[in-house]
Amino acid sequence: MSGPANPYRPGAGVPPPVLTGRDDVLARFERVLEEVSSGEGQRPWAVTGARGVGKTVLLLELLQRAEDAGWVTARLEAGPPDSLAAALTRALYVPLRRALARGGERGGALSRLLTVFSAVRVTVDSSGRLSLGVDVDAAAAGAQLDDDAGLHRLLHALGLWVRDEGRAALITIDELDAAAPADITALNRALHLLGQDDLPVPVHVVVTGNPTLLAGLARANPYAERLYVLHQLGPLDDAAAAGALTEPATHLGIRWDPAAVDRAVAESWGVPYMVQSIGSFAWQVRAGESISLPDVDAAVGLALAEARGMHLARWDGSTPAQQAVITALAALGGEAPLAAVAERLGRTERSLGRVRADLVARGVIEGREGRFRFTVPGFAAFVVENR
Repeated sequence: MSGPANPYRPGAGVPPPVLTGRDDVLARFERVLEEVSSGEGQRPWAVTGARGVGKTVLLLELLQRAEDAGWVTARLEAGPPDSLAAALTRALYVPLRRALARGGERGGALSRLLTVFSAVRVTVDSSGRLSLGVDVDAAAAGAQLDDDAGLHRLLHALGLWVRDEGRAALITIDELDAAAPADITALNRALHLLGQDDLPVPVHVVVTGNPTLLAGLARANPYAERLYVLHQLGPLDDAAAAGALTEPATHLGIRWDPAAVDRAVAESWGVPYMVQSIGSFAWQVRAGESISLPDVDAAVGLALAEARGMHLARWDGSTPAQQAVITALAALGGEAPLAAVAERLGRTERSLGRVRADLVARGVIEGREGRFRFTVPGFAAFVVENR
């Protein structure tokens, strides 16, 4: 219907109009901003959670807060074709260009950082004026940094430069699980070495990944389990999910009926993507200045239909052994103890341990007090109806 634009924003990594349920981690990040800026070292963060819980959205909020505080920021996503060193080199291109455009001298900390890149050029214009530039060939620069100490050299040089400018730097690495094992090992070593400096450089690193990320980091380097501060993101609680639904609408003069809020929260399971999807469809089908329970009933059906793509991706991306566990769990209603799944398959719990772990790592299922359930609404029904 006509009226205010739809405020809800379902999508992968799309910031919602109101970020709710992450107050604790944001408050801790505000302390990091203060402490790193004042010269205190801080352990890197590892943010974990299943797909759809808002890891990327949280990273974007951290980056914005760091930029607002005057920090240099670089955002990268792990995985091919770039190595982490190449991706970080590329991500730092814009901050370096800006520094040079401000008239930065080729000397001191900035010069040391540029020599790590090994891509500095000096040009002379028609008037004889010297100027500096930096041509970052991420593949070439990254290749020079891909030994065990390469990332440390880059991060340390970056830290010296921002400290020389009276600033700090935030590096975020999304989906670290997708990085090559050698890259993960190199990152752990680099961060370990940075943390051992008597005067820590003002560089803070935040990485994200699936719920088993910390175990993967520790497999690469045993000390990694003590290296990172772990933040586990789960579904929004009822109050946060309700706020994500009602606050954007209230701001635009649209009211949610209490029963409609309760139904939307229950059907979304607190998964931020589903909260936004149900809210978006409810906004579209509403008939007046309020969103009613019938509106939400219709919106839930539309949101689950749209989620078929996620359901299909989870099914098609699973091995036959994983599909057998998925089918058994779906037949049990989508949530059950592992023992019940094993009994249905005529297997032992121990024999399903690896399959269960792989499904958790892929974000298909999650554990809750000895029970397991799918991570997105509607998947059990999808499996029962289509398999």
